[in-house]
Amino acid sequence: MKVNGIAGYIVNRLVSVTRELGQGRNAGCFGFINEKGIVDRITAVVEGGLSGLLLRKLLDNITDMEGKSTIEGLETIPGNSVLIMTRPGKTGLITDVSGVDFFNMPLIAIGVKNENLAGVGIVYPRGEFFDLATESEKVELKILAAHTASEEKEVLRDSTELSLRYLDLSSDLPIVDVSEQDPVFRPNQQAAWRLPRVRIKSISQDFAHKLVAKSMEVGQGREVAALGIVDENGHITQKGEIVIGGIGYVPSRLLASSAVDISGKSLREIYSKGVPENGVIVHTHPGGTGVMHMGDANAGPGSWGRPIVAIGHDNEGKTKGATVIENVKEVYDFADEDEELNLKFFEAETPEKEAEIRNRKFGVAQEYTNLCKPIEITN
Repeated sequence: MKVNGIAGYIVNRLVSVTRELGQGRNAGCFGFINEKGIVDRITAVVEGGLSGLLLRKLLDNITDMEGKSTIEGLETIPGNSVLIMTRPGKTGLITDVSGVDFFNMPLIAIGVKNENLAGVGIVYPRGEFFDLATESEKVELKILAAHTASEEKEVLRDSTELSLRYLDLSSDLPIVDVSEQDPVFRPNQQAAWRLPRVRIKSISQDFAHKLVAKSMEVGQGREVAALGIVDENGHITQKGEIVIGGIGYVPSRLLASSAVDISGKSLREIYSKGVPENGVIVHTHPGGTGVMHMGDANAGPGSWGRPIVAIGHDNEGKTKGATVIENVKEVYDFADEDEELNLKFFEAETPEKEAEIRNRKFGVAQEYTNLCKPIEITN
């Protein structure tokens, strides 16, 4: 939907919250476009934490997020929505597509400099922007694959040229005078979109061996991954081609491209409509036994509502084990707690209180590891 402007009271409210928060913290909310193309209503403003805007807290103003993955929350957002967020220390210029790629809706950025409004910009979800995000993932991985200084120089040149293409993504958005309205809370009453809660018992030996072999081939500690399918018996077989990731990660778009067409599609569309509901993310842990951590949980069931499996192996290619973190309620409970801790950090009045909060954050990370369940590698 074309956005013709944003209500002044919305901009003022977000700038005011950002000013009060200080410390480089941002604020955000969802906005709603009326029949005239004006964003005139919003959900309650959510304060940013240690790592930026709190996504699950933001989505909780649209739907009850208890026990839900991020993708399940995203799929309940009304079609006339936009994402609005402030950018402390910056103007309204938007030079990345990660927001529109993830949310698949217009993104409005409100720049705040020296405690004052510094501009309002907007970027729309467009197929070419999503393909640009795929290019960015590929360029980042090419840097790892470069064998010589001259090769790395060429890849860095490509990366710089790609960055220049991001400068023209956004456009200015007018601020209009509209009567102030109360915040909207959970506007979409339609039945929630929900993925099945599957239980994993085993993974195909052939699938696991192929992944380890590919992991050994690329070396340098780089992870490889592919999508799998779980049957009614909890057994995983290979669905997609194996893709090569980086050290400690496999980009979400390239991972999905192993099994589904991602051209011109946002991450939200890919994982809600492209990836099968009984899909499973399977990747390697070079040097490990398959035990996973908070990052794995967020990259699997936390974000995309699908279980994630890790195959651990040593530097000689010997498989050391396989584990899974399923899409269980505890994954989402810990995600909610982690967001709350991100806010409580700023409320600490003493070093002792801050230490208590930081220790619990480490504790939450340990809780994710405790959710790892060993599975069999079998035919």
